[in-house]
Amino acid sequence: MTTTTITRTNAGRSAVVAVDNFLAPFNVGLGADITAGTPTFNIEYSFDDPMEEGYSAAAATWFIASGFSGATAKTGGSLTVPCKAVSINITTGSGTVSLQILQAGTQR
Repeated sequence: MTTTTITRTNAGRSAVVAVDNFLAPFNVGLGADITAGTPTFNIEYSFDDPMEEGYSAAAATWFIASGFSGATAKTGGSLTVPCKAVSINITTGSGTVSLQILQAGTQR
């Protein structure tokens, strides 16, 4: 299993990471850390497929992952409901958030 890491600096959405919603059981570990500044952020997931032609993260419907709403410090948890994409959304403040994503059952 390989850990994928994404970061976002200042307000807005990070790059989107596609996860494999066909794995059963579905389990994605998430570990978010503030590496600079004092941002407030959410870790969000979507059922919209980032691999589809014409996909736009801005047009996708995003949901806040349980335990990751309005975070202001290091936070960890998991997604157990199948989804297709994961992203950081810095909502206020300035700084950098790093997110490690590890999906059980995948090998790269």
